[in-house]
Amino acid sequence: MKKRFKFLRTLANIFKILGILLAALSLLGGIILIVLSLSNGNFWSLFGLDAATGYSVGLASGIFTLICGVLCGLMVYGFGELVYVLISIEENTYKTSVFLEGMQKDED
Repeated sequence: MKKRFKFLRTLANIFKILGILLAALSLLGGIILIVLSLSNGNFWSLFGLDAATGYSVGLASGIFTLICGVLCGLMVYGFGELVYVLISIEENTYKTSVFLEGMQKDED
């Protein structure tokens, strides 16, 4: 059977790749922010924060980036999978329709 919906399959693959990239980059960024906050706090002094406040802000932003970025990446990846599920539902519905039409012709 000829594959239909080539654009939707391509779009689903793009969403899956973007989801993986988003999750990986946010994981990397969150780890970097946490490491910068655990260092002596000199990085956060560039933003006008003292060492104690820089530690708290860096740790909170790192954890927030980890959690929200990975969840957003999973959502984008899940959307790509959802497109594949909808394509599969349509294919199964089409096959059932063709099968039932063939059965009806056989009865006549």
